[in-house]
Order: sequence, then structure tokens, then C-alpha cells
Amino acid sequence: MAPEMKPAYLLAGDDESKLSAALARLRSRAEREGGAGALEDFSGAPGAAPDADGLIGAMPAISLMASRRYLLADGVERWKAAQVGAIADALASAGPDITVVLVARGKAPKGLAEAVTKAGGDVLTYEAPRRRDLPSWLVNSARERGFQLTPQGARALVARVGEGTARLATEIDRLSIWAGEGGLVDIEDVEALTTDTSERAGWTLGDAIVARDVEAAVVNADALLDQGEAVTPLVYGMASRLRSAHQAAVMLAAGTPAQKVEAALPMAPYPSKMLVRSVSGVDPSALADAIGAIADLEWWTRGGSDYDAPVAMTLAVRRAAGGG
Repeated sequence: MAPEMKPAYLLAGDDESKLSAALARLRSRAEREGGAGALEDFSGAPGAAPDADGLIGAMPAISLMASRRYLLADGVERWKAAQVGAIADALASAGPDITVVLVARGKAPKGLAEAVTKAGGDVLTYEAPRRRDLPSWLVNSARERGFQLTPQGARALVARVGEGTARLATEIDRLSIWAGEGGLVDIEDVEALTTDTSERAGWTLGDAIVARDVEAAVVNADALLDQGEAVTPLVYGMASRLRSAHQAAVMLAAGTPAQKVEAALPMAPYPSKMLVRSVSGVDPSALADAIGAIADLEWWTRGGSDYDAPVAMTLAVRRAAGGG
């Protein structure tokens, strides 16, 4: 028998894999009890705060379809103090037939955990493993799925797909199907079966910066973070792309023929040709400034500022692309 649901839950933390699993269980239970419409979602668009007023307005409503209603707001870390206060008041007077689920991707706003607890709810924290602990986390995750992942393979997996636990968990699921019960996955298997997306993603951002397309750079950065890409591999990819672009721009500005510039770059002929074409007419000093902005991003994410990763990424990418 399923445990009785409490009136409110706050799910907080940066372990995207566990948050996704918890939300999947919630949706499954809601649909099992009340059908497809039993879960009402007040989450905002990507990058936007959830609809606090809509959530508050839905709490007193009466359902004729199910014995319990489920109300979801994902992304509550973006709520301001006034919204948190209004939600706290609404939770305190909410009826017995609803369950409000609030999801904070990272740290929850001040006072929200206390409001959920006061309303008789639970606060559940899902912290992602630190980067140095990710290989052992992957080895254990593989063991739970019935196959063996070597430590070398686990380190290669982190290097290839990034530090996002949701992406890593998806890759572990894929590898478990390939390996089968009791199978062994080593570094060679990881390299053959997975795509090194982090470097390519960094290149994509780097290309938007080279093109001085602020909007495209910011949109791409937000999308990559939303899908679980880690900042550190993206920084390396962007920095590599921008250094090559700067080298090409300097050589072109000095009068070096395009073909010689292409041959001097550390990449395959076709990508080299396309990069040289993209920096034609671009001021080398602008690319040098862009490299500095990405270097600042690396410093910020290593404890050099109080910015969280999404904010640091947006500020740095916007500045690097010439947006100030």
C-alpha cells in the first residue's frame, strides 16, 4: 500500500537525476489516482519563475474527479520574498485534499522550507555528488543496474558527457542495456558508445560568440545548462574555440593568406576553413576580450564570486559576445 501523501513537499538540490526521478514518481501516482489531469503544473517557461498567483488561486478549488489533487511548481528558486510569503500563507490554510509540490533547482528561497514544514509537509534535499565523487557514484549506479563499470570507464564518461547527473544517469541506463546483466563496461566501451558532447557544445557557444550574436549565445548557454551540461567542460570548449578564432583573426589582420591560416590551426581542414571564414573582418581585440570573459567565468565558478552557475554563465557569455 502506498504511503499517505502529505499536504506539501519541497524538493531542493542540484542532483537533477534524483529530482527527475522524484517528479516521475509524483506524476505516476497522480495519474494512477486521478487520471491525466490530476497533476496541475504551475511551472514557468524555461528561465522564468513559476506562477505563484495561479498556484495560490488553485489551492481552494474543489475537484470532482479525484480524492486528492496534486499541484506542482518547478523552479521556485526564482521566487522573490513576497511570493514566498504569499505561498506560506496559502499553505497554512490549504485544505486536506491537495498536495503541493515545490521544486527548487539548487537552494530554496529563504523561509520556504519552514513554511512547508509548518504546513505539515516534508523537505527533501537531493545534493549531487561533487565532481571528484562522480566516478564512484557512476560505478555504484552501474552496480545497482546489474552491470560493472570500471573506474577508468566512469572517469571517461564524466569527461565525455559532463557533470550533469541527469545526463550521466541516462548514459548509465543506455550502457546497462548494452552490457546486459553482469556485463563489463570499460573505457574503450565508453569511448565507442558515447558522444563527447561537452566539447562540441562549447564549440557551438564559441561560434555564437565569434559571430557577435549575443542572443544566440545566451539562448544556447541557457539551453545547455537546462539539459544538464556542466559549466566546466563548456568553459574548456569555448576557450579552445576562441583561442583558435583569435589566432586566425590575428594572422588574417597581418595579411596572412586564408589557406595558410587554415593550415596553421589545430583542427581538421573543413572546420578550420569554416572558422577562418567566420572571423574574416572580426577585430582580434574583441576576441581577446571574449577569451578574458570566459576566463572570468572559470574563476567565478571556482569560488571567485557569489554568482550561481546559470547567472555566471549568462553574464560571461553575454559579455564575451559583445553584449556588455
